[in-house]
Amino acid sequence: MVDEADPKGYAWLAEQLRQAILSGEIPVGASLPATKMLGRKHGISQETARRAAKQLQHEGLVASEPRQGFRVLARGNDPDRGLPLAFVVAEEERQGRWNEFHRMLFAGLQSAAAERRWPVLAVGTGGRSGPEILEQLRECRAWGIVLDSMHAGLLEAVVRLRMPVVMMDAWESEVRLDAVVQDSFQGALQAVRYLAARGHTRIGWVGKISDSIQAQERFGGFCAGLAGMGLKLRADWALDTPPEETAGAARKLLARRDRPTAAVGLWLDAARELVHAAAELGLKPGKDLEIVGWTAEELYETEYRAAMGGLPCPATMVWSASNLARAALARLAERRLHPELPPLLIKLPVRLRPPA
Repeated sequence: MVDEADPKGYAWLAEQLRQAILSGEIPVGASLPATKMLGRKHGISQETARRAAKQLQHEGLVASEPRQGFRVLARGNDPDRGLPLAFVVAEEERQGRWNEFHRMLFAGLQSAAAERRWPVLAVGTGGRSGPEILEQLRECRAWGIVLDSMHAGLLEAVVRLRMPVVMMDAWESEVRLDAVVQDSFQGALQAVRYLAARGHTRIGWVGKISDSIQAQERFGGFCAGLAGMGLKLRADWALDTPPEETAGAARKLLARRDRPTAAVGLWLDAARELVHAAAELGLKPGKDLEIVGWTAEELYETEYRAAMGGLPCPATMVWSASNLARAALARLAERRLHPELPPLLIKLPVRLRPPA
């Protein structure tokens, strides 16, 4: 039996491998050399090398994978030693107002990370493949990823990497990753209940329905709200509109002789176009038509109110990007310590802000 104090015992080899991991010499996602190879290199038995690898597994630095040996986990990249958290956003989603939206998310993430003294690095995909992006993350020794992107290649790659990952304000049911999102279903349900409580039975919809899980959940909450209040969904009052068609759709809906007396526009562009169309048609807010919009609390004054062009803001469902970021980091910290945990979908509540 090899003495643990022996310079060539398993404790000695575990320390050599530990330092190689902590220094980044053996990067996250890489495999340790095979125990047989380690034994030959260091003049020890294969069993001693295996015990050293098992010690690192006990410390959470590596994981044993069938037929793959021991793979290095991101726990070796320690945020308390100044190694960064990566915020990854697809470049194609950073155009127009989305640029401002993602700056807001990044600011919330930086603020929440500062409370933990964690540095944050912003990474754009730039049209690169998933493996190329991951190589950049390995080079900067990122210990975890906050992902606001549906970049298919990147999603596939990070699932295999075994690095702590949390999707923030993005989610896909087929991807087995933790996600922290706005509660789109609950927010839309609450919007309909608000309008129904104010006596409205003719409620319309303008905005996206089919282009994302988020849109589908909001429309699902809208339909559930109508059903729960005993109201019928009129297909000709539910307009599935991409942003570039929203203005025409809003005006078309509100110009009808049998128009709804209330409408939800649960996206900034949808709320804006409903408000502008109502003003152009001479419909008085609160009397001829009531609208419910949707935005982040952090953008209400700077972007949302400005988008109304001086017209009164309608009732609005609001959510907190700061709370979203804090919840994402809390789950990321838990995932770092317990990589074996099953993925969670965490939904943060949305509240109604009265007209202003």
